Amino acid sequence: MNSDFGNLTTSPLDSPVKLFPLAAGLRVAIERPLTPSRIAAVLAEACAHWRNRDFAPRRETVAAIAAAWGWSEPLLDQSIDALLAPFNVDALENLARHAPRRSDLVGLIMPGNIPGAGLHEIAIGLIAGCALMVKTATAEPIFFARFAHTLREVDGDVGARLAVVNWSRECSELTAALRANCDWIAAFGGDETIAQLASTERPGALKETGAGRLAAGFGSRVSGAIVAAEMAAGAIAAATTDAIARDLSLFEQQGCLSPHHIFVEASDGGSAREFARQLAAALERCAARMPPPRRYSLEAAASLRRVRESARWRAIGGDAIAMWEGADLEWTVVYDETAVFTQSPGYRTVTVSPIVDLDDLSRRLQPVAGRIEAFAIAAPAARRERMRVFMAALDVSYVCEPGAMQSPPLDWSHGGGAFLRALTTSR
Repeated sequence: MNSDFGNLTTSPLDSPVKLFPLAAGLRVAIERPLTPSRIAAVLAEACAHWRNRDFAPRRETVAAIAAAWGWSEPLLDQSIDALLAPFNVDALENLARHAPRRSDLVGLIMPGNIPGAGLHEIAIGLIAGCALMVKTATAEPIFFARFAHTLREVDGDVGARLAVVNWSRECSELTAALRANCDWIAAFGGDETIAQLASTERPGALKETGAGRLAAGFGSRVSGAIVAAEMAAGAIAAATTDAIARDLSLFEQQGCLSPHHIFVEASDGGSAREFARQLAAALERCAARMPPPRRYSLEAAASLRRVRESARWRAIGGDAIAMWEGADLEWTVVYDETAVFTQSPGYRTVTVSPIVDLDDLSRRLQPVAGRIEAFAIAAPAARRERMRVFMAALDVSYVCEPGAMQSPPLDWSHGGGAFLRALTTSR
């Protein structure tokens, strides 16, 4: 655990034996009758506390993550605001009316790339009637430990169904113990992590019962945006670029909902290039409100510099490339006329390309086919539905307007709905 996190987290577990009484307590908690509506009300109250920027646990969490990661507190505050926006009373009550009913003990292996990632699954799992053992990443062990404490303060019986634990990914015996104690697990992480968990052999008895199986895996996914010609010119372009800049900046573009590539409908490259220039100006304005990181890892800095140097050399070589960049490594916009979907190294780095039509977009998306999580659509109402149908055919999980990419609804089919399927499929 990063020493900068101090006493804000649960202590890292050092022995698999300690998981067994924890799991036993969670199973006892499942036996206490709780209605979905009560659980939803408790979650709504806890989230209301966390939406208050002056709430002490939130302030402590934001300050600790900012210190450990080098991110700015204004950026983290706006990111957490976006994360929590869908968790209102009405949405949670609606989820309570429609969520499946289960009484499983579920293990959740959380990612370390952004704070709060996986909160949708926690809400759905609790409202469905499950108890959850949440294993946080050593890179981010704070958010869920503090959120679980808030739940316990609001309602001890609901809070008793959520336990937060922490250990390093190298402690394979602890991960094996998590699986041994849970009916099934869901995991977030890179493709390698998910593949390793999917292939790991379970002890003989577990193989026979299905206990501890990886029922939902959320690997690497990407997102993007399409801007119709009508939204890329004139006064409306400023609002469109401001919204996209916000989507790019929140969580420093580290999660699956952050756009990597913006496709602009254009009859010629000039209008798309102008949109890219305006997006660069919007990112500069956004940086004033949500300052970029104070420091970057060596790997991140090298990746960002590689994007910039590649664009520079390609432009010198005569390719249809242009680039705008913020001071230091604050943000980067690359206009690339012929690019297929280009994945970003994050930290407010984006590619902008013109497209002729949806057939052209389909060709550009081929490199990430089957791995698109979300797409923002900036288009007049008369044309938006056709674009939504196009995205649905590509199995895009979440479609929204620019500016809302980090606030998917509670029934969002994250990763194609893997977690919801696991809840509705009997063991």
